[in-house]
Amino acid sequence: MINHHFEFPKQEHLCSKALITDLFEKGESLISYPIRAVWNVIPSEDDYPVKVVMSVSKKKFKHAVDRNRAKRLLRESYRLNKEPLQKLAVAGRFTIHIAFIWLSTEPVAFSRIEKKMKGALSKIEVRISSMKYTDVNL
Repeated sequence: MINHHFEFPKQEHLCSKALITDLFEKGESLISYPIRAVWNVIPSEDDYPVKVVMSVSKKKFKHAVDRNRAKRLLRESYRLNKEPLQKLAVAGRFTIHIAFIWLSTEPVAFSRIEKKMKGALSKIEVRISSMKYTDVNL
């Protein structure tokens, strides 16, 4: 039996420029250094309840190798810890769009990134739960 909970397929990536622009204009944010998370709750129900985009600025890391590694760490830590947020979105029948932005100018160990990602995802989950998005009447 294959466990599909830990996959991160292309359909979970937020690729639309219009949706990303909307996310940054209307979304809420929090910082769990070295990660900044911006999220927006959409009342529509999608096949994939949470869609994500990862960003690492060229100002933070000049070399593409370093930027790619930082994005890889963000993706992996999200992939391993996304399930509670997905369950919340499925139960509430809405879609959550999230952008994770790297803030540090130094490389960070995976263990620290994973710890901060867990913290950010749990904070997002608490804020969404407390704002009663589950009513779908946004």
